[in-house]
Amino acid sequence: MAEDNRSINPMATDMIDAYNIENSQHHEQENSLACNYEGSTDEAVIVEENSEKPPPTPPRRFYQQKKYWIICTMVSVIIIVTVALLVMFVFFPMVAQYIMNGTGLKVDEADISFSTPKDNLVGRQEHDKNNTFYMKMSTQLEHTGPFPADIAFHNPMNVYYNDTFIGTIILPETHVSGGSGYLEVITPFTIHDTTYFAEFAKDMLARQIFIWRIRGKVDVTAFGITATVDLNKEIYLQGMNGFPDVKITSFQLPGNAPEGGILVELGTVLNSPSAIGVQLGTIALDIGYEGVRLGQVKSEDVTLKKGDNELMLKGVLVPQSNEQDLEKIGVLFSNYVGGKTSKTSASGISCAPDGTNSISWLSEGFKSVHLGVSLGLDKPLDIIKGVRLGYLDLNFNDIRPYAPVASAPVVVADFAIPFGFSLSITEVSQELQLGTNDNGNFASISVPYVPAQSDQAAGKLQFAMSNVAIQALADKEPLFNDFTYALTASDLYSFQVGGNASTKTTTPIGNITLSGITFEVPTSLHGLQLLNSAPTVVNSVDVIGGTNENLLLAINVTMENPSDFSIATGDVNFAFLASDEQLGNVQLAGLKLQRGSNSITASSTFNPKVSSVGQNLLSTFVMGQDNDIMISGFDRSTSIASLVNALGSITITTTLPGLKEKLIRGAKLTVNEDSPQTGIVSVRVSIADPFSAALSITNVISSATYHGMPVGNINQDISGFNVGGHSTAISPVLSMQMNIQPAAIALLLRTLAIDAHMDTRALDTLLSMGGFGGERSTDPNLFTGFNITNYVMQAMQTLAVDLQLSAGLRIGDYVDDLEFSQKGVIVQTDSTVTRLIPVVGQPIVQQIVDGAELGFETIILSSPYDASFKVQMKGSITNAGPMTAQINFPELLNVYWEGRELGKVAMPTITTQANVGAQFDVLGDFTISDAGAMGDFAGYMINNEKFVWNIRTGGVTVTAIGYTFTGISMDKFVTLDGCNAFRDAVLINSFDLPSNHPDGGITLNADTSINNPSQIGFSLSGASFTAYYRDVELGPLASVGAANFAPKALSNIKMAGRLVPQETQGGLAAVTEVFKNYLAAKDSLLTVKGVSGSGPGGQVGWLTSGFKTISIDNVLLPGPKTPPELITSVTLKDLQMDFTKNAYAPPTGSKQIVAQLHNPFGFPLGVNKLNMDVVAGYQGHSFANLKIPDSSSTTSGTGLVTTQFDNVPFAVYNEAHGLFEEFAKLLILQQNVMLDLAGSTNVVANTAVGDIKLDDITFDVGTGLAGLNDLDGKVNILDLAITGGTKDYIIASVTVAVNNPSQISIMIGEMIFDVLMNEFNAKFADALLKNVAIVPGVNRLNVEVHVYSNDQRVLGQLISNYMTAAVVPLTIKGTEKSSQVPSLNPGLSVINLQTTLNGINDKLIVDVVVYAGIGIAEILADAVVTLHNPLRTSFTVLAINAAIKSSDKFNREFEVGTVDYALPNPMTVSAGQQAATDRLPANIILNENNIAQVVGLLFDPNPKIDITLNATILVGDGFSATLYYYQNQVPTSFKVDLGLILSRGIGADILKQSKIVSALPTNILHDLGLLPTMSTGLSSSVSNLPTHLTSTASDIVGGASNAVAGASDIISSGASDIVSDTSNIVSDTSNIVSDTSNIVSDTSSIVSGASDVVSDASDVTSDVVSGTSNIVTDALAPVLGSKDTPSPSPAPMPAPEIIDNLSGPSPAVKEAEPPHTEPLSPDKPSNSDGGILGWLLPF
Repeated sequence: MAEDNRSINPMATDMIDAYNIENSQHHEQENSLACNYEGSTDEAVIVEENSEKPPPTPPRRFYQQKKYWIICTMVSVIIIVTVALLVMFVFFPMVAQYIMNGTGLKVDEADISFSTPKDNLVGRQEHDKNNTFYMKMSTQLEHTGPFPADIAFHNPMNVYYNDTFIGTIILPETHVSGGSGYLEVITPFTIHDTTYFAEFAKDMLARQIFIWRIRGKVDVTAFGITATVDLNKEIYLQGMNGFPDVKITSFQLPGNAPEGGILVELGTVLNSPSAIGVQLGTIALDIGYEGVRLGQVKSEDVTLKKGDNELMLKGVLVPQSNEQDLEKIGVLFSNYVGGKTSKTSASGISCAPDGTNSISWLSEGFKSVHLGVSLGLDKPLDIIKGVRLGYLDLNFNDIRPYAPVASAPVVVADFAIPFGFSLSITEVSQELQLGTNDNGNFASISVPYVPAQSDQAAGKLQFAMSNVAIQALADKEPLFNDFTYALTASDLYSFQVGGNASTKTTTPIGNITLSGITFEVPTSLHGLQLLNSAPTVVNSVDVIGGTNENLLLAINVTMENPSDFSIATGDVNFAFLASDEQLGNVQLAGLKLQRGSNSITASSTFNPKVSSVGQNLLSTFVMGQDNDIMISGFDRSTSIASLVNALGSITITTTLPGLKEKLIRGAKLTVNEDSPQTGIVSVRVSIADPFSAALSITNVISSATYHGMPVGNINQDISGFNVGGHSTAISPVLSMQMNIQPAAIALLLRTLAIDAHMDTRALDTLLSMGGFGGERSTDPNLFTGFNITNYVMQAMQTLAVDLQLSAGLRIGDYVDDLEFSQKGVIVQTDSTVTRLIPVVGQPIVQQIVDGAELGFETIILSSPYDASFKVQMKGSITNAGPMTAQINFPELLNVYWEGRELGKVAMPTITTQANVGAQFDVLGDFTISDAGAMGDFAGYMINNEKFVWNIRTGGVTVTAIGYTFTGISMDKFVTLDGCNAFRDAVLINSFDLPSNHPDGGITLNADTSINNPSQIGFSLSGASFTAYYRDVELGPLASVGAANFAPKALSNIKMAGRLVPQETQGGLAAVTEVFKNYLAAKDSLLTVKGVSGSGPGGQVGWLTSGFKTISIDNVLLPGPKTPPELITSVTLKDLQMDFTKNAYAPPTGSKQIVAQLHNPFGFPLGVNKLNMDVVAGYQGHSFANLKIPDSSSTTSGTGLVTTQFDNVPFAVYNEAHGLFEEFAKLLILQQNVMLDLAGSTNVVANTAVGDIKLDDITFDVGTGLAGLNDLDGKVNILDLAITGGTKDYIIASVTVAVNNPSQISIMIGEMIFDVLMNEFNAKFADALLKNVAIVPGVNRLNVEVHVYSNDQRVLGQLISNYMTAAVVPLTIKGTEKSSQVPSLNPGLSVINLQTTLNGINDKLIVDVVVYAGIGIAEILADAVVTLHNPLRTSFTVLAINAAIKSSDKFNREFEVGTVDYALPNPMTVSAGQQAATDRLPANIILNENNIAQVVGLLFDPNPKIDITLNATILVGDGFSATLYYYQNQVPTSFKVDLGLILSRGIGADILKQSKIVSALPTNILHDLGLLPTMSTGLSSSVSNLPTHLTSTASDIVGGASNAVAGASDIISSGASDIVSDTSNIVSDTSNIVSDTSNIVSDTSSIVSGASDVVSDASDVTSDVVSGTSNIVTDALAPVLGSKDTPSPSPAPMPAPEIIDNLSGPSPAVKEAEPPHTEPLSPDKPSNSDGGILGWLLPF
């Protein structure tokens, strides 16, 4: 700083240089001790020591004269007083006014309020709100100068606007420093002129910027000096600019106003750009549109602030009577409804801050507010919600095919008005567009204004459309065709109706027209459904004539129109179809279909000859049969273009009812005498015509049947036989060929008897015995009195035949062959019919025998051999007649099968009972005739459901009713049930696979049940089989012991065998499927094939041949009732999850998954490969899926299957994110968590039959996971180092250890945690981790901690604890944002880890060097502190506040002093380095209790002090912190600096009065030369000096005298110059400014210049005083010094060498020291940064 002062103040520099030159010359002339600012030379001493003779006595120095000191003191006082007065009364007021002129006032916020502030300040009172309001101002004071000052305002201060006094405010005192200050006040503003203030209020509301000027007086106090200056400042304030940005956020019309009109609510955002806030209270505004006043709105509790102000304006839209005004309002409403913006206006009316009373000037100002507000929506309102057209009437014509005329008497629109006021729609007009979403619009409808009725509550609007055209849009005819087709074809056709509507509406404010109501809604119409919604009914058909090509028909039909519309289409033609063939045309003239049922008469042509379909239709019609026909449209069905596709697509399927009247009315039959031989009988027929047209028959071809039995045939020409329209005629005689076969006659007779309701028991018995069918009676008296002739005559009277007829036919000009049939034509007969009885009689006897039935219930084959077997036959003979008979078999029965004789067996005589027959159970020997045939039969019997034996014999005799019939042969076919391949008859009840089989494979034991469906049973010695699955041999099975297959019964057979090893892939696949079925609780269908059958003598050839044909499919190998639980448990020994890849599908792996395998069988089963599809769940709810691919596995002897997987997504379901987050949270926090695992696995199992793949093995188990247990709730800090800092935080690099007690590894990536100090429960840092992977066990993690806190108390305590080796309990807490993994954050957010921070043991303070001097009642001290930086980053010390204590030898603690110093040059200590501070001013505390201890500490050879400090530091690159630190037993050294004493003008004669000196020990006083005898004066002190120092002291005193004289000259001239300069400065301030500008090159302000002038004067004065003091000190050095006193360390003072020389160097050093003659110059400053003035000022 000294260098800077010299460089900028040449005048001061010249004075110092002149002084140095003069002093140097004086010393050279005197050849004695020379002193200057750089040092001094001890030439006198050297000369004295090197001379052989004593030197001559030097002359007395000028400063040894008393008058010198008197003059010096007087001059110093004059100079100091003069300078002080100049500074106080001249320069400071000028500087203060200059600074005040440059000071800026910036108002950040100003709030106008009319409520008395509740701050309890004295003087607050209620005021007249019209004249006074309160203003809360926050104001920044800028450019307030470089030095701190207090400012007091001479209140009240006057406020001007446009140079007009508008009022006063009261401002409090404030303080400024560092060039700025802040003023926050709540002041009453007293209005001087309310009228003019109202004008100001208008400008404030309307203008962008306005200017206030504040005038008054201000007291400025700095450095203890107060100056009163003028304040005249302009304050630029931002006005409200007319509120250019006003938005309506909501527009509500909630209901009718009670007083008339409509309630309105406007949600408004009013943006104020001004920093001025105003309490407006209740405001009222008029709102309008296009010059029409709409009404008034109000808002309460309004206080304007800067920015957006949300207001809710409520009021009433007033009724209107002027039609033009209503028209404008209609436009306003229409624009709003249509999504258009309207420019509305709002004008201020009044404002009442307290809600009731208005403020005149504020209301006047508010009236100037005129707001332009845009009212509108982003899109049109959706008012029309739906349209229902109701019933339509459509009229099409070929003149305007694409503009059908429509009428709809009731159209209903659903509407919703988003307002609450009442309205009534009286008329509506519309411009509609019809269209579809896919193809757009295709037609338009223009509906003029029509009357309407509305129901606002129901949201219904009803009106009618009459005779409006549905006009197809240009180039949209194809779409219009689609429209008509859809109406024709659809059941419910939906389309879009859009456009815009206008309404005439009655509202509480008047009748308005709303236009531009846009809408597009779906609607629908029920269509014609192609006229197929209900059957089209043909009521009647009549043939009215014929042409060469067609029959002409008249048809009456009923058609149903299911649609919502009637339709008129003109003439329509349809094709007449049957079986897809066109047989004619149907014309509907002038077709108009009304809604509902329509009766229509159509004309039609019909040409049946065109195809067989037509002929068949005609025939079946005549026969009265209904027929399906179709009436189908085609491309020429209509001439109206828009309906061609629609009508052409109609296809109506209907029923053509058959003719109800019969053509043939009856016939008469006569049996001729030769009829039994020729079969010819005579017939005549009666025929009727049912049509209007006459018909002619040319020939007849006919056949007659009775109940399907042929009766006879006719083929005869009868040309000329005519029948008139609606009349009947009899035919000529016709010859009929009759069927006279016995069976036919017998059947006809029985049927006629039945139809005649006659008793047919006897007839049936006869016919049945004759082989003609019928039911046989068992009544033995049945034939008593029976007369066959009467029976036949009576039966023939009921004959009515069915005719099949082909006749040549002509109707008009149309000729055709008519083929038809007619049932039930009654035939008259006479007695001639008895001529037919002999035909029936002869075959009866043989038929009785032939009719008897031979049957077997069961046949059991036993003891089989190759040539014979035993047979037990159980059976019956039935149907042997209604009488008792004996049947004798004299010959053996021959048994045949398929024509091949199997063998012979004897049959005894059998007696039958009437209507009962005979039962038999006989044992016989069956002799095999053909072993090959027997083997084939055995195979057939086994494999077929039934088989037939043919049993033959001759010579059978039958004896009945006393008559024996002989020569009767018997040839019977007996059908028996076969084994049917034992299909579905073999059941494996249970099976077991207990072990591996000795012959290879797996042992198989089965308990089977065989249901033999055959009537043939087997009793065998043994049977063997082979089991197959899907054509793969599984292995052999054989009965254990005898194999009995009882007939028609269930037999249980034990079997044993094995599953053979499979060598092929197909074989393994088959066995695999069997096992899979079992494990899935499914049955497997096997095929069992026979191998052999054995009798008592071993295998029987024919039986084995039969067995080998056995192949029983679908033999059920049963599965268990429920799937066996193959996997009973799954344990995840470890788990790895990488959440850095996907939060909800982290790649997952496990090195060891163990599953317990439960084998439901006994044979060994191992798993060597598997995959899994796992569903993970928690508490019964699934949340994720894990698809584990094929992995190798091992199986232990106890069934433990071990496998692993890696990098498989743990895919959480989208809907289960929350559940997974909860599970993850528990996994993080708890010690154990249960995880549900369900799903399926596919395994490859090793068995004795080969490796089999078992798929879809399901499991559902719970497994326990060891959770992270909140990482055991603690973290250990292994290493911590402060490595940096920013302006926002300190950076600490930390290594921590956390224990993961689980076997779960989690990759998380970046993480952040809160770090809290437990003592304050306050957060002070963020802990950041990167690439975090938490593995089982102890994890070492590198953490970057950012330390910061808004609570300096916390931060300070933390830093102090760390620096003082304290143990600090900390808490690490997670947050909702602890990671970038959202699925883990809920769990991480509740992590709570405890840890301790161990502070460092390194000492911050290395040592302290105290430079001390003793004053009268004080010890003057500077301290140099050497600091050690234990951090790994630098820190910078800005300020130190320290308390220093120590303890005496009795361990009594006492205060030493304090240091409170802001370092002008901040000191930076690099990481791990040491640095010493500059000298810090210290305040030594002295009182009666510690003065001796403090003084003793100064001279303690090994002093230690205790330091407690608060240091303001910057850590790293700029983090500001307060360091609280204490350190005991700090090594300290004290160095006496007499310069400190002399700098205060203290001499020896003064020191002797010091209490401190008096407290010193005698030896110390002696060493200092301050014994009590010093009171005798300097001369006695000198006399007491040792002899060898006396002369030296004299020389020094002499030199001092000269120095004093020189100093006197300097002081005299210097003081004169200063006074002169000061006079010049005072007389001409402008010269000061000019001179100062030249001196200070980088400063242009008057303040800086004035400060430099004062500084220059102070420097000169200080230099003079300092120089004088040095001279005195030099003179006193011999008195105060001692030869044993070591030289003090150089102190930072202008001439430290002078002080050193006061005691003198040791003899050993003197010779080595060069003379110091170099003068002090500006280029070589002293050790003190402040020069003489800088050295003096701190003290």
